[in-house]
Amino acid sequence: MNNEKVYAGKKGTKRSYPTRSRSKISNRKPPNRYSSENRSAENVSTSAKKLKSSDDLEIGVTNDFGYRIVHLFNALNIISTLVKCKVCDHDIKFTEKSLCGLGFKIEVDCGHCEKVQINSCPMIDNAYEINRRIVFSMRLLGVGLNGLMKFCAFMDLPRPIFQSFYDRIVNSISIATQAVSAVSKKKAALEEKRISLENGMEDGIIVSGDGSWRKRGFSSLFGITSLIGWYTKKVIDVVVKSKYCKACQHWEAKEGTAEYWEWKSTHDDECQANHSGSSGKMEVDSAVEMFQRSEELYGIKYKYYIGDGDSKTFLGISNSDPYNGFEIKKKECIDHVQKRMGARLREIVKKQKGLSGRGKLTGKLIDELSTYYGLAIRRNSDDVEKMRKDIWATIKHKISTDSKPQHDDCPKGAESWCSWQRAVASGNISEYRHKPPLPKEVLEAITPVYENLSRDDLLQRCLGGFTQNNNESFNKSVWAIAPKCQSGGKKIIDIAADISVLLFNDGLRSLMKVLETLGVTIGPNCFNFCVETDAARIEQAERSLTDAAKEARRASTSSRKVAGDRDLLLEGQLYGAGIAD
Repeated sequence: MNNEKVYAGKKGTKRSYPTRSRSKISNRKPPNRYSSENRSAENVSTSAKKLKSSDDLEIGVTNDFGYRIVHLFNALNIISTLVKCKVCDHDIKFTEKSLCGLGFKIEVDCGHCEKVQINSCPMIDNAYEINRRIVFSMRLLGVGLNGLMKFCAFMDLPRPIFQSFYDRIVNSISIATQAVSAVSKKKAALEEKRISLENGMEDGIIVSGDGSWRKRGFSSLFGITSLIGWYTKKVIDVVVKSKYCKACQHWEAKEGTAEYWEWKSTHDDECQANHSGSSGKMEVDSAVEMFQRSEELYGIKYKYYIGDGDSKTFLGISNSDPYNGFEIKKKECIDHVQKRMGARLREIVKKQKGLSGRGKLTGKLIDELSTYYGLAIRRNSDDVEKMRKDIWATIKHKISTDSKPQHDDCPKGAESWCSWQRAVASGNISEYRHKPPLPKEVLEAITPVYENLSRDDLLQRCLGGFTQNNNESFNKSVWAIAPKCQSGGKKIIDIAADISVLLFNDGLRSLMKVLETLGVTIGPNCFNFCVETDAARIEQAERSLTDAAKEARRASTSSRKVAGDRDLLLEGQLYGAGIAD
């Protein structure tokens, strides 16, 4: 069937668009823009299946491909004055036809010969490639159809695709991103297994897990949980949970009718709601699901689970017994354990009067104590007794005086956090003077906290120095693509999660494989940007790990804390729950 029979104009009546009137077709309908995109989704699914069985991520680049924004009518009018028909030597007229979103056809007519139509861009199964490309690009930026419409309006571009067409493109993108990310996750899992075997771990691997919600307060309709390998720092598995399905909400009022049951029989496989119960339970259920399918997906077991202690996720995993008697062990995230120290010290200041203020438990001092506590664990991640010794060395350091120094347990050397030990190393101990020690009431208040956070069972779980930093970074990247301030269903979050997996594991370059799976051509501009951005990302990461960069970040944070405490002392508390009562 030729392209002239494809109905691809804007929505509207024949009166509204008399030039686009069409005859009635009873039994046979030519493919329109909606059915064209539907077939494209099927083809994307086929490409996805092929991709799942292949590790080839080579990107094909078409060097003579690219888009430009031009003033169309001005360009066509000028061209028409410069060219003539080669057959009849008459003037040529150019007109725009078959507008569909940002795609259209240019009709060439000399008035005597047969009209010729030129596509404004490549076609993907009778659908304009540019529409699929713009929707994918906007999704990378966290922008949906409304944002796309606003962009087109202010750029004076044609109105983009309608909602039903947009949904079909999103479905195609979802299929493609899911397929490419599945390859990336499997590759990461096998790499993690190989490195674990090299490190003597023959019966399982170490993974860190964390959950995140689209809305705070544990009332969110959507949540996401990820597992990341410890050695590779790559995402191995992700689950998105949803308590909401738009279709189910629409049909809820018709429940019990014959029409409802007919719809229900075909909807279950497509339902977007895959979680029942509280939002807080999403992380537990997701983690259990990922543990239970690890052997089926990758042929591996997760032996150690790095958790933050904010939920009962590890208890849920243990109770589910995913590996039939195989023991799974818990490891604590050191960063979250360190945060406990700061949180509990701040809680004491709020509950007990007289502990805050100059020379007492200020915000800066709490940050210092928390940092020293974290350092004690990190620097002794292979010995519980050394951890405990260094933790209590912090207290001894803070109550030391010139007449009674208690720095024997502080780290020694010129690089020590202990100023007394640094003075010893530099030979200036005779000139050293202690700062005023912690007041007795402050010492009595914080001692129980130190006793609780230096328990043997807690420090045992800190052995190895594990963190969840990678999971936190992954969560941040997901919500950057599916912003919490905007509405969107589970499919949008699925796409955001799959794109984040690719960015996290393989860099921006991997997104070009998604475009290939969608049938979109890769030009040099896209390719060069992805390669250059990935290179800059590596360079920036290496720079941020230098000692100078770390010291600059610490100094900046410390100065902000000091300024905040100073302003609070001068102004008093001006904002807080019930402060105006």
